[in-house]
Amino acid sequence: MDASPQAMPKNAVDGQPPGRHVDLGGVKLWVEEEGEGPPLLLIPGLGAGTWLWAAWRDALAQSFRLVMPELRGSGRSDKPDERYTVAGFAEDLIGVLDALGVDRAHVLGVSMGGFVAQYLAATWPERVDRLVLAATAVGGQNQIGPSGDVLVRTVRPRGRSRRERLEDTYALGFSDAFRAAHPDRLDALTAWRLAHPQPEAAYYRQMLAGNAYDGADYTPRIVAPTLVCVGEDDPIVPPENGDALAALLPDARVARFPGRHLFVIEVADAVRERVTAFLQPEA
Repeated sequence: MDASPQAMPKNAVDGQPPGRHVDLGGVKLWVEEEGEGPPLLLIPGLGAGTWLWAAWRDALAQSFRLVMPELRGSGRSDKPDERYTVAGFAEDLIGVLDALGVDRAHVLGVSMGGFVAQYLAATWPERVDRLVLAATAVGGQNQIGPSGDVLVRTVRPRGRSRRERLEDTYALGFSDAFRAAHPDRLDALTAWRLAHPQPEAAYYRQMLAGNAYDGADYTPRIVAPTLVCVGEDDPIVPPENGDALAALLPDARVARFPGRHLFVIEVADAVRERVTAFLQPEA
């Protein structure tokens, strides 16, 4: 696989350090890096981008070299209209690590990014030091799904504006109190996502990739010490999934946090502190 990074200018919307496109033999993934120390690969979920790490990155960069890609089909990465798979996303990320000269890294995946992280850790165990899985599940028949109402809302019904759709997802991602207290943060998130829109086809192809993933054959093969982070009021990935996931992992512990699906943003400081302590057990 020919993977070559191409420098890109600073993004004017999110104000973060410059990123680059990594060419994976014809498909380019957007990747941002920041910090020094042991590499930490951060994998976002369905439709997400580097905005997911905004509340973490400055603090984490004090201890880790952050590698922050956007998956094929979202953000500033290429969005080919073709079949996507969790295995394919993981192969893309191995290509990114190779291009950046990273032989081994801690890996953190959120939501669908947790599927990708599990597959990567099971398939390339020599590339993963410690693993963090947040707001995710095993997938397949072992996954405890959302209610019918929540499922319909995640399918993104037609006939509404993109802004309205985004604002509806915030009710699933954040508590009522957080949304009332931080409208400016949600406005900034909406602005980012409107500036880097995800085509309908790419959204559904990512969704189908996640729905098709069944980790029952992969998760038990993970040898990396694992921290499973759960949102106690997560309507998309109900918290029971955390216990079911940890039960299949050879070396896992569960950490629970208040909040809904995007608790990693809502209670970012608490999650970051727990994650840092797990990744630096002797610090």
